[in-house]
Amino acid sequence: MNLGPINIGLVQRSLREVIWTTLVLALISGTVSGLLAYALPRVQARFMQRNFIPPGVRQFRDAIFGFDSTGSSVSDIAFALAWSHPIVIALLAAHAIIVCTRTLAAEVERGTVDVLLALPVSRARLFFSETAAWLLTAAVLLGAVYAGSWTGARFIPPEHRPDFGRLLMVLCNLSLVYGVIGATAMLGGVLTDRRVRAVLATIILTIGSVLINFLYTLDPSLEFTKHLRFLSVLDYYRPVRMLMEGAWPLRDMAILGGAIVALWTAALAVLSRRDVTTT
Repeated sequence: MNLGPINIGLVQRSLREVIWTTLVLALISGTVSGLLAYALPRVQARFMQRNFIPPGVRQFRDAIFGFDSTGSSVSDIAFALAWSHPIVIALLAAHAIIVCTRTLAAEVERGTVDVLLALPVSRARLFFSETAAWLLTAAVLLGAVYAGSWTGARFIPPEHRPDFGRLLMVLCNLSLVYGVIGATAMLGGVLTDRRVRAVLATIILTIGSVLINFLYTLDPSLEFTKHLRFLSVLDYYRPVRMLMEGAWPLRDMAILGGAIVALWTAALAVLSRRDVTTT
């Protein structure tokens, strides 16, 4: 059965393969998000009460944010840190890489690509269907992160809770960061016949992107990396600014969205044109 360019059967097939991975990562991500939402406001409140933040902590915090957080409230800092935490980013990236490198590299490695491409569906319909399955699982994962923060915030004083409307803005921005990583993994998956190559390439690019974002703020000798910051996906993700100002980062979101479309379109073009063989 087809729904526009999407084949429902292919979507169901993909979901069967990734649903347990998604649920496990969603449970872990939600738990981590909840614990951070519970713990970080308490830590930040103690710093505020002392009216002193160690310079090293402030420098590292602003490096993660890519933004001077002076004047921010307890909730702004705590939840911006929670939603920028390397563990959260790593879990999201892991899911995107696992799910999106399935097409086409995983099928070639398993020797099932001949059967898959012999189905009475076009490669474009296959790609649209795989994308639909990915987006459904992404919604579960990202929803778990938001739900975890909401749940963790129930156990802290009301004055330390964030504006959850603004936190939805952060979720939208984070979703686009996740989307860039996933689209990169999709392109890697159709460029090579070995899934490990696609996974490693995406991991290297993701880690490099994250490092560029704050290296130049940690050491003056690394100032040259500031000229490369436009290559970092996290340069277009500023949760503390959204929580403080309540304004949509439309320019940053447009850049991330454009990158997703470009990478996804390139992956579709490669899949449609390349020769595929299991030998």
